[in-house]
Amino acid sequence: LPRQTGVEITAGVPVIQNEKLIQPETFTVGVSFTRYLKAENYTFLSALYERQNLPYGKSNIPLSDALLLAGYMHPLLSDGGKNAFVYAGFSALAGYEELNRGESVLPDGAELLDRSRIVGGGGVHLAVELFLSDHLLLVVGGRGLFLFGSDVYPFRPAISAGFRINL
Repeated sequence: LPRQTGVEITAGVPVIQNEKLIQPETFTVGVSFTRYLKAENYTFLSALYERQNLPYGKSNIPLSDALLLAGYMHPLLSDGGKNAFVYAGFSALAGYEELNRGESVLPDGAELLDRSRIVGGGGVHLAVELFLSDHLLLVVGGRGLFLFGSDVYPFRPAISAGFRINL
């Protein structure tokens, strides 16, 4: 419905090249507010927290991102009853990236040259949304975020799942 709003809560995992998909202390969580426009397209505003560990010798360096995203989703496919949709979209983002909890010295005494900093960028999104009832949706998706200003992994893919309640 046009102008209908919703609240979405998701959890997921970052996809890290050459690493297992599920790892300890590696996750994403987010909350989004959506507003439908004409037809089935919608805009969203999301707060996202992502945590991952960067391998360093026999230890890990924690990397955390707190991001705010604003974006648009457009339907690509839907079933005849309008109960299942495939969406694609894009977003702009800004946030803060913290590396090694802000410490510049690593556990072995080496100095970390990369720093915590403000980041910006954009993202591409793909989602499958299934209506479980008139107001409750199951949302499964993937995204790729491009973080400008980051010293570590400028492209951050992730997969997630969650629920949306349309108000």
